[in-house]
Amino acid sequence: MLRTLFFFAATVGTPSLVMTTLSSRPDMVSGGNALVEIRPIHKVEVRLNGRDVSKAFHEDAGRGSMVGLVEGLRLGNNSLVAKAGGHTATLELINHPITGPIVSGEHLKPFVCNTEESGLGPALDADCSAATRIEFFYKTQEGKFLPMAAGAQPENVVQTTTSEGKTVPYVVKVESGTINRSIYRIATLESAWNRRVLYTFGGGCGTNYNQGKNTAAGALFDPALSRGFAHITSTQNVMQQHCNDNLSGEAVMMIKEHFIKTYGLPVWTMGFGGSGGSIQQLLIAQNFPGLLDGLLPSLTYPDSISTRPGVTDCRLLMRYFDKDHKTWTKEKQTAVEGYTPGTCEAWNRSFIDVIVASFAKGCGIAPELVYDPVKNPHGARCTVWDTNVATFGRDPATGFAREALDNTGVQYGLKALNDGVISTQEFLDLNRNVGGYDRDGIPRAARSTADLEAVRLAYAAGRIDETGGSLGSIPLLHYRSYNDPLGDIHDRIRDFVVRERLRRAHGRVDNQVLWVFPNGDRAVAAKVSGLAIDTMTRWLDGIHADTSDSPAIEKVVRAKPAAAVDGCWAPDGARIDDMAQCQQLFPTHLTPRLVAGAPLTDDVMKCQLKAPTPAGYAVKFTLEEWRQLLGEVFPVGVCDYSKPGISQVPLAGTWLKLPIH
Repeated sequence: MLRTLFFFAATVGTPSLVMTTLSSRPDMVSGGNALVEIRPIHKVEVRLNGRDVSKAFHEDAGRGSMVGLVEGLRLGNNSLVAKAGGHTATLELINHPITGPIVSGEHLKPFVCNTEESGLGPALDADCSAATRIEFFYKTQEGKFLPMAAGAQPENVVQTTTSEGKTVPYVVKVESGTINRSIYRIATLESAWNRRVLYTFGGGCGTNYNQGKNTAAGALFDPALSRGFAHITSTQNVMQQHCNDNLSGEAVMMIKEHFIKTYGLPVWTMGFGGSGGSIQQLLIAQNFPGLLDGLLPSLTYPDSISTRPGVTDCRLLMRYFDKDHKTWTKEKQTAVEGYTPGTCEAWNRSFIDVIVASFAKGCGIAPELVYDPVKNPHGARCTVWDTNVATFGRDPATGFAREALDNTGVQYGLKALNDGVISTQEFLDLNRNVGGYDRDGIPRAARSTADLEAVRLAYAAGRIDETGGSLGSIPLLHYRSYNDPLGDIHDRIRDFVVRERLRRAHGRVDNQVLWVFPNGDRAVAAKVSGLAIDTMTRWLDGIHADTSDSPAIEKVVRAKPAAAVDGCWAPDGARIDDMAQCQQLFPTHLTPRLVAGAPLTDDVMKCQLKAPTPAGYAVKFTLEEWRQLLGEVFPVGVCDYSKPGISQVPLAGTWLKLPIH
């Protein structure tokens, strides 16, 4: 059975009477109510803080239990006591405001509301709340969604057939509102929800101090709704809005809680989304196991934090290469960067500025509120570290968020040197002058040095995907267009980085499937995307139907559909299941850190150091060059990637509340 009931069971008075929360963990309730189950079916008396709430419970024959929505919880601790047949069960509930936070730590400040721009009217309070709104849409014969009045079904509405084989009018209800300061949208077929949920996660990586914007029409995702799935999305589940997977997980937790209390328990929940959307799926599965039952990450990255070093390296390398294009030809630059030509430029244009404290455009608030080292040293800092300060804490010396960026000991271009693409002197000059970043994200001559506590917390708080939580025991189907030759940041190597982390953590990777198809063919892209959804649907349904006591991973492998195998699509649209042939068609490339000798897991934020030795190189240095390497270029040593990184600690646990220590 899937983790539909993904939360902790109640404290039980006797084994013959069991009380459980269905909508959330009992210590993480929000909104003043909770869906509660009592087993076995019995005439039961239930009291909340001494008040009789027995009438809330009714018999659910399908579940073989009594189920009730218990309302009127006070903020903080609540006691729910059930009595039946001489037996007693007690459940302690901790209720939190619907505005949050529950686990994500203190709210980000300043914070600008966007309810009005999102069609929900002016914000009702400082937490950007808005009244719940219901709208209806229908799909026309021309393939468009149009608004409609409730109950007024137009003649030109088309029919859709759900995954359960029901053919119904394609009329969609969209619920909009605010939870945890995010604007959420829940879309369902008005008459035929198939009790399955597709939860979409948006891409990017932004550092906005605002609520974000969306529309009700944005929830009208045909591949989900036409199959009968409920479709959920929110502004806090868009990585470009808040590059904060922990906050995204809290949003899923609270919005899904509301969904269960309003619509009922889903059979399963499928994650969906690419790029930054893949990051959220993977880390929510790791850190909040049970919220997502199967993942469809496209254009995968394992996480934002461990991806960051190989991204920010690009700006440093480009600045260095720009000083001498005669020496540093495109061939040599590519050999050092690892990426295909143009990829570093793409990173430089897009996501490197999330480490720049004064990047006002990234903050999404009035410029006068933004940090400036001279004019406004106490303003909002537009860095991924500062907008995630609840995880990383503050440097007591500066008051700024601790930072985990480091390149001390990194041997840029090591593979290029050993392959004979660059000379020993070029290698030395590059590493002598590549530099690093200061605390404001500005390039400097000295290498970057991470705050060790920030590094420790990145691992301990689960902000780096080490494939813990449920990631080793739920189905993962990664699919992507092949973008490497385009100089696109979405490079295929990331799928294999995740695979290698899975292998290291669990010793097996048979719950993960990798698909790739040519870029630029919309028909093939739509075909593969639809096949991915249908394959994951069959996979999850198969797991749900398996009522055995087998370990979760065995159920996952046993339920694998025939289509759930590694493969690719050739330019002519033919499917290929031979991965060696796929690798020839769609070769993977490297990153600056992999070129520098990092392992394929690519998860070392700050490396341990060792003294360089001649055996570490495939080329010979002159005595003078060796003196430079030891005394000037790497005076404290070079990265020893045979060892774990400094402060690379295990995940401290799941469902963690920030801050952690």
